[in-house]
Order: sequence, then structure tokens, then C-alpha cells
Amino acid sequence: MITSRYVRDHVSEIRDTLKKRGSKFSLDELLKLDEEWRALKTKLQDLQATINRASLEISTMKKQGEDASEKIASLAKTKKEIVALESEIPTYEFKINELLWNIPCVLDESVPVGNPPQGNKVLKKWGPVHKKEIKSHEEILGALGLLDLERAAKVTGARFYYMRGDLVLLEQSLGRFALDFLSKRGYTAVLPPFMLKRKYYKGVAPLATFEDALYKAGESKEAGALEGIEHVEEDLYMIGTAEHVLAAMHAEETFSGKELPLKYAGISPCFRREAGAHGKDQKGIFRVHQFDKVEQFIYCRQEDEKRYFDELLKNSEDIWQALKIPYQLVLLCSGDTGYQMAKTVDVEGWFPGQNEYRELGSCSTAATWQSMRLDVKYDDRGERKYVYTLNNTAISITRTLACITENYVNQDGSITIPDALVPYMGKSKIG
Repeated sequence: MITSRYVRDHVSEIRDTLKKRGSKFSLDELLKLDEEWRALKTKLQDLQATINRASLEISTMKKQGEDASEKIASLAKTKKEIVALESEIPTYEFKINELLWNIPCVLDESVPVGNPPQGNKVLKKWGPVHKKEIKSHEEILGALGLLDLERAAKVTGARFYYMRGDLVLLEQSLGRFALDFLSKRGYTAVLPPFMLKRKYYKGVAPLATFEDALYKAGESKEAGALEGIEHVEEDLYMIGTAEHVLAAMHAEETFSGKELPLKYAGISPCFRREAGAHGKDQKGIFRVHQFDKVEQFIYCRQEDEKRYFDELLKNSEDIWQALKIPYQLVLLCSGDTGYQMAKTVDVEGWFPGQNEYRELGSCSTAATWQSMRLDVKYDDRGERKYVYTLNNTAISITRTLACITENYVNQDGSITIPDALVPYMGKSKIG
């Protein structure tokens, strides 16, 4: 995990990042606790050295027939001091570790300082936007009998859905299209576990702020091969994105430099409790508790970070251009960049029914924030270094379905299938 030494070596960068983020993280408290902890450790070591010397002196005195009672009394007092220190030091270690687990990622220098939405910077726009009076995606799909939100709310609750007929085929087509697209570019398709142990979730995301958005699944139980070995139990969480479980996949591993980069395309369901800001997105399938997603993920060397960030972003652009979805790229400001990310560029698609761009995915680098917590390294000519982890949404499927619906709806209420998806659908229109 991130260490106190790392913090001491990067105090200025961390302090600068906290100021830019407007973070309430108490760096001064961490530094003070660390200084006191190191002083106590030094004192303990000195006392233990005193014990060792005194024990030798007492042994010598006894052999020579000398009275060692005064030395023995002093030794007993020193031992009590050691016992007190040994009980005090773990308290400091606990407090320090709690703070270290919650320290935010140092921001990349290119991140603009500010708060959303004004602080975010539009980098690029692509495609003509269609400003026309149309119904929202949930109305269009509901009229076609392809989406049933009311029955899903009845049996499960709000922000769930039943998909039917051709909408199911379109959902499956999007996932396969994204996997095929990325496979051709050298990404290995991965179907990961849909649950993750808490200790690994702590490594990939800031649980202090993110845990409330997760669904807790229960305990994992690992039985020993022989009878009599106790079970190990640990909390399990349903994954919020394939990014998290792909980041944890190589925890506690060290690669040779030649093995990097590792490029993955993870497809999985995602489970989130998110409710949206102030009741926004109450209708439809833009913001739901369960959805499928194809996620790009890369492990790379430090010097290759920018190269692969640009590659991930280009993959996204090429996907949206293939689907002919108008979009814009938005560089998030310091007040909008995720706790565990050094830099993020959102891809926002045009939603004619809402007459605005909405987030379809994001491209981010976590630098070494995740790898330090998960202990993922590579060997660089004999020197062990932490890998850099990068991620990018290839397709967030329900949001993409909503976006396609609003951009491709026809006057008669039917929906034209994007050309890139016709080979997967076997038809060019839903109606």
C-alpha cells in the first residue's frame, strides 16, 4: 500500500493536489502521527538495546559474585516501559494506515484547477448534433414494447428494467461489437468474477466515499484442503465496474518489463446504488442500478503512460465514430477528478431528447495509486517499480442504447440500427 515514506518524499506534490481538489484530507495530521510513531519506534529500539546490554552486564556480575539487584530493578523498570510502548505503537499504526488508505491520487499537471461544471474543459467535438423535438428514449422504447420499467419497479425496485425482443439483441450486439473491435487492436477479452473481496476493493477504489454505492453480497469462505483447517471469511461486494476486478487481478504480482503492457477488454454486469443528483435521471435506463459494460484496462510502464492514455481515448473515439454518435471530449477539472485518478477525460454523447451532451464513459489514469495499494510491480533492469494502471469505458451498454435510440429514431417511431451493428443484429431497423 501507499507508505508513510512515500508521503514524506512527495509532500509538496500531495499538498498541492489537496489544495487543487479542495480536499479535506488531513495531511498535517498524517505527518504528525508519522513523526511521533517513528520517535516511539526509535525509543523502543533504544530500550531494547538497553535491555540487551543490561542482561549481559547482570550475567557477568553474577558470574563474578557481585550484587546485581540494583541492575535487575532497573531492568524491570525498562521492561515495563517497553511493554507500554509496544501497546501504544499499534494505535499509531492503525491511525496512520487509515489515513494512508484514504489519501487521494496526485493530479496530473495537465488537469485544470477548478470546480465543475465551469472548471471542466471541452477538448473536442465530433459529428453534427440533431436538435429536433423528439421523445425521450424511455418513451420511444416503451411505445415499441421493448422496455418495461413499471414491472421491473414492481418486482425489484426503481432503476431496474425489463428489456424485450430486439432491444435485447441490440444490447448483446453492442457488447460483442466492442469486444471484437478491441480484440482486433490487441486487447484480451476477459469475463471476470462479478464479486470482489473487500481487501481488494480497498486497493482499487476509495471505500470511504465509494462503499455506499456498492452492493454487499455477503462473505466469501475459503476452506482448507484438510479437515480441521479453519475457514477464512471476508466481505464480498458486487462489482461496480470491470475496471475494479481487472485492477485486482494481478494483485501481489511482479512482471518482467518485457511482459508489459497488458491490455484487457473486460465485459461484465455492473451493480451500483447510485441515485443521481437531486433526483436526476429518475426515468429510463441512463442511470440504473444494474447494467452491462465493456471496459478497457492497461498495465504499463511509467514512461508509457501518456502513450496508452491516448490509445485508450482513440479507441473510444473510433467506437463512437463507427456508431456515428455525435460526442465531445471533456477534460475534468481538479474538483471533478475521481479520488483515485490522476487525470480523466469524459466522453459525452449527444442526446437529442434532452438537447444536451451526457456522459457515456471516461478515460482515466490512476498512475500508481492502485498498483501501490495492490502491490503490482514490474522489474526494470533489476529495480522493482510500480506499474501504471489506466482504464477507459469502451461501451456502457444501457447508456449507449439510450443514446442510439434518441439519435436513430425515425418519424414513424422505428429505430434504425447503426451500420456497424447490422452484421450483429441481422437487421437494419427495429419497429
